[in-house]
Amino acid sequence: MMVVLAIAVTGCTTVVTGRGVAAPPTVPATTAPSSPAPPASPAPSRSGLDVDVLSDECLLNASEFGALVGEAVRPPAQDSVDRGDGSSGSSCVATASNEPVAIINVYRVRSGTPADFVRAGAPGGRRELSGVGEAAAVVDTQTGPTLQLASPDYLVTILVAGRTPTDDAWRTAATAALSRLPT
Repeated sequence: MMVVLAIAVTGCTTVVTGRGVAAPPTVPATTAPSSPAPPASPAPSRSGLDVDVLSDECLLNASEFGALVGEAVRPPAQDSVDRGDGSSGSSCVATASNEPVAIINVYRVRSGTPADFVRAGAPGGRRELSGVGEAAAVVDTQTGPTLQLASPDYLVTILVAGRTPTDDAWRTAATAALSRLPT
């Protein structure tokens, strides 16, 4: 299944409980990361991120995605995503009514820490989300709000299209996603 999204940022056909598994180290680094949509205000350069670092980025199950977006979703699947800028990559996609409603991407940060990356974001169009991860912020994008979530080793982004989750819903999803990252 090929998902085509007209966004510049950012499923597995079966959801399996457990932890995400790091992709083989042969994944080439790129300066065109798969990330949700461009923020409404300038954001730090994404060139400092390595993309597609996990072979399966589905860190939330259908029930958890559904709680985040406020409606039932199909089991999320790791899938190819073509972006509006002509780039492509892999993302975990949750769909409802045959439309993508949420996307997860996982990155490694090339310098500094994932928390440094989250904290370095431009102040406009974003707000800190306390109480989860090493750092977290919700960033307004053209497609919908995107959670940037830092673990000690990974940066996780969760884009929700056309909906605005509550802070408690973001925290619940973030906690579940962090629990499934490899250590």
